[in-house]
Parts: sequence; C-alpha cells; structure tokens
Amino acid sequence: MDLLWLVIPAAIAIFVLRTIVMARSLKAAAANPTLADARALRAAKRSLKAHRDRLNEAVAQPKGHLDAAKRLATVPKLHGVRSTRTSHPDESAVQPPT
Repeated sequence: MDLLWLVIPAAIAIFVLRTIVMARSLKAAAANPTLADARALRAAKRSLKAHRDRLNEAVAQPKGHLDAAKRLATVPKLHGVRSTRTSHPDESAVQPPT
C-alpha cells in the first residue's frame, strides 16, 4: 500500500510536466506559425532523402536479380506445342529394367 502512495504522486507529476511542455510548444507554434511548416518541411526532406537512398541502393543492385526474376516469372506454354524430340530407331527395342 505504501508503494501506491509513491506511484500516484509520480504519475501526477509526470502528467503535469508533460502538459507544461506541450503548452509551451503550442505557445511557440502559435507565436511563429511558419516554424511548424519549416519543421514539417525539414522532416519531409529527411524522409525523401532516406527514400532516395534506398531507391539508389535498389537501382545499384546487379542486373542479375532482374534477369533471374524475369526467368522465374516466365511460364512456358504447354498446350498446343508439339515435341521437337525425335525418337531413335532402336529406342523402341530397349526395355526398361524391371
């Protein structure tokens, strides 16, 4: 029960401090409305730069990945295609092992 009396005031203190910090940041944003836009623009630029870095890394990968993906994506057409294999004349005489 004693621990509860320590936790409750600590939670209230954290809540009050967070409220004060938020109020100060909102007051600063209201005093300078372009500051929030500048922050958002900086964040967008950072995000775009990170995206471009990942894109450049992907483009720099060997072309072999793309070729392998193309090979795996192609499905041969089986219906309507005749075999080009010719049988050997002696092939019919060979019996499979039993």
